[in-house]
Amino acid sequence: MRLSPAAHAPALRCWLNWWHETARIPLDVQDPGVAETKLRWWANELQATERGEPNHPLTRQRHSLRLPEGASWPETAVCLTQIEGLTQLVHQNRWMDEAHFVRHAQQTTGLACESAARLLGATSDEARAAALLLGTGLRLSHRLGRLGQDARAGWVMVGIDLLQAHDVKAHQLVKPVPEQAPPGWPRLLADLAQRARTPLHESLGQIRSLPKDQSKALRPLVLLAHLALAQVEVVANAGDAVLHQRLLLTPWRKAWIAQRVAWGWMR
Repeated sequence: MRLSPAAHAPALRCWLNWWHETARIPLDVQDPGVAETKLRWWANELQATERGEPNHPLTRQRHSLRLPEGASWPETAVCLTQIEGLTQLVHQNRWMDEAHFVRHAQQTTGLACESAARLLGATSDEARAAALLLGTGLRLSHRLGRLGQDARAGWVMVGIDLLQAHDVKAHQLVKPVPEQAPPGWPRLLADLAQRARTPLHESLGQIRSLPKDQSKALRPLVLLAHLALAQVEVVANAGDAVLHQRLLLTPWRKAWIAQRVAWGWMR
């Protein structure tokens, strides 16, 4: 929000509140049946809003907001796909392979960033594709930063094929032994870090090649990408610490990165 144009801020804030309201359901609701019911309610609410019959305060606010020129709300089908991705997370705490997890990342945070791009006035297909890729990278970096925290909560976010490739067992993530990292952990950590870096760097490269007005519209997402890249380096350089605690950027470091993006020093 700090780098978002004032004219776009009300709609963007409304949409962000909706995304956080729905994305937190798999984390906050312990009963899978109840969590899915809540997500299905939101799917119905999105369809009602499309018909001009919103019921929730957030969808009523969305219905009443005027968008600045060039901005557009994400299509209902896009939001419903996000709901499906979150519903999958409710019921699936293990991933058979990395390809399925990447698909999940595209459906959730990837589409979230594409939606944000629309609201920021990114009108070209190329800009939205770059935003989708950037969001996928954000989800992969988020997985790395929460790896131990999610594992202790019962979610092993690394595909079985990737664990096997590095000879790391799921239980070694779920119940890590202090100062006894699995022998294959350094290789797995390096692999996960690179899988997060690659889409982030590729999306930033795509954004830099866009026309100036489109790349400027995506500047708030550029900031998120640079924050994610900095977070990846913190985790990648900390050994097995992420298995035992959450590693975060300091507020001052985040503020400095934001300022450099605002000045155009980081693109």
